[in-house]
Amino acid sequence: MSYQIPLKYILPAFVVLVALVVAAWAFGLSPVAALTERDRTEPTPATGSANQLTGLPYDVIQVFGTGTASDVPDLANLSLGVSVTADTVAAAREQAATSMNSVLDALDANGIESKDIQTSHFGVHPEYDWSANERRLQGYNVSNRLNVTVRDTETVGTIIDAVIAAGGNDIEFNYLNFAFSDTAELEKEARQAAVNDMNEKARQLAQFSGRPLGKLLVISETPVADVFGGVREFAFAMAAESGPSTSVLVGEDEVTVTVHGVFELR
Repeated sequence: MSYQIPLKYILPAFVVLVALVVAAWAFGLSPVAALTERDRTEPTPATGSANQLTGLPYDVIQVFGTGTASDVPDLANLSLGVSVTADTVAAAREQAATSMNSVLDALDANGIESKDIQTSHFGVHPEYDWSANERRLQGYNVSNRLNVTVRDTETVGTIIDAVIAAGGNDIEFNYLNFAFSDTAELEKEARQAAVNDMNEKARQLAQFSGRPLGKLLVISETPVADVFGGVREFAFAMAAESGPSTSVLVGEDEVTVTVHGVFELR
């Protein structure tokens, strides 16, 4: 008795055989090796948690270190301006321009250079009264605001008083904060403190785990952050009265650096 193998079984087997022969030729193997080498793959090292990698010649630990350095800021940033409401846009604009010119004259008289004054906002909009469940036009508002850099922080209080006197009832004072003109030395000091903190944390982790600490393999730094602890905010419109001058306390601000290190754990 004779048997015939259906063609539908022969063709797929032939295709697989041809593919194995081609693969063997490409990788320099004999056809038999092509059939056996595919099962001889090396195991991949296992990966543990984010702070420890296993399956390597050594384990590693990852730590972060933080350092800060503080000093007295040498710059003050003021946001101030004028705001006027009148029956017409023309009248409001004219009054706002007059008040702003007086403010600029006061800044100039107190040693503020034009390079340290920048317009941050200019707006015109109608003012409405909604109290009677209907919209009634009250007038038009024109506002003009400045960002002012003061390079002598001891004069900030005097400048605030002068600006308020110049702007009268039209003055607006939005905020005051302090900053550093150059943070290079503070960053260096904070960076050293951050590395010391990182090294100490790595030493403690190795000690607590009962493993000797190896060499530092990788170190990187996150962006430097300025921490302005001396931010003071104001929002008022008032005229200067005779009386005590405005007191402004500069205090200290900080620069913070964070570093990341990967250490060998023997």
